[in-house]
Amino acid sequence: MKRTIVIAAALVMLMTAAAKAGNWYDKVKLSGDFRHRHELIQDESKDEDRTRWRIRARLMLSAEISENISVGVRLASGSDDPVSTNQSLDGGWSTKPFNLDLAYFDFHPTAVKGLNVIGGKMKLPFQKVQKTELIWDGDLNPEGLAATFMGDLNEKVTVMLGAGFFYVEENSSSDDFRMIGAQGALKVKPADDMHLMAGVGFYDYNIEPGKTPLFFDNEDPFGNTADVVVDGDDTDYFYANDFNQFELLGEFGFKLDKLGFSVYGNYVNNTAADSLNTGYLFGATVKRGKGKGNAKFALNYREIEDDAVIGVFTDSDFRGGGTDGNGFELGLGYGLADKVDLGVSFFMNNKGIDEEVDYKRLQVDIALKF
Repeated sequence: MKRTIVIAAALVMLMTAAAKAGNWYDKVKLSGDFRHRHELIQDESKDEDRTRWRIRARLMLSAEISENISVGVRLASGSDDPVSTNQSLDGGWSTKPFNLDLAYFDFHPTAVKGLNVIGGKMKLPFQKVQKTELIWDGDLNPEGLAATFMGDLNEKVTVMLGAGFFYVEENSSSDDFRMIGAQGALKVKPADDMHLMAGVGFYDYNIEPGKTPLFFDNEDPFGNTADVVVDGDDTDYFYANDFNQFELLGEFGFKLDKLGFSVYGNYVNNTAADSLNTGYLFGATVKRGKGKGNAKFALNYREIEDDAVIGVFTDSDFRGGGTDGNGFELGLGYGLADKVDLGVSFFMNNKGIDEEVDYKRLQVDIALKF
């Protein structure tokens, strides 16, 4: 009940702020999306296959407060899981929770075109290749203060920068845990139907090995190496390594008639760990058109060692979530109508690079936007 009151109050404040700047209907934009998913999971470590229906509903309200400032609030289905807004259809037809997924201000001064200063709970301010999720799950929305810049150096070269200070855990009686990150990338267009993108990033956490508790779930390291401390009936888990993640990413794309082709790669190394600290992904995508009749084919392969990235923040679908795994992801998409898409994803993975426990996951989606 308290959560619902807080969310409602945030929406009222947003509309009130917009109304003060002029007619609210000229300043406020409402958008959202809905996804219905059927999912089959085959995990060799489990006795039975798992089949479930899931939904995702998101409602976005944004407002232009002035020429330089906007605010946004988005509500989403699901639990407090930082990397999932899915809601399983179960619980005897019970009502489902709605949570605060985004809440931020965006300062974009007209004097510096392409600059955005963002504060609050925001979308990831770093570039990804073809929305792949080697380091960051697609549903992850960090919290803190960030700045991004995108601008053209000339007709053929675009620079893309992102940096931020993010709180992960705030503690009243001990040290806070945070991440400071920065990324820079260049996109070059040698011709109208061709592009090259390359970037580098570094993401520094202030984790104290053996002293920092696991993020989000205090009992699940999501593949990361953990120190276990048993004190009577109490068992505590702590990260065994710090995480300072060095990233490289790149993409080459071109168009041929009505088809767009992309090949891409992503690499990460946790420089704070001495071993099991590397992950990589490479893949290809073919696209045709937009809206009704659009089609997409994507295939990538990745391998991610135990302590390459923070396990709870990486892709929650690949190998069931977390690190220490490898394998393929296949994606197919088709536009049934404008803003209505059919999607199929198939994960063929191993849970454990050495153990190679077979893991398969099939997802069939209907997604609608408004």
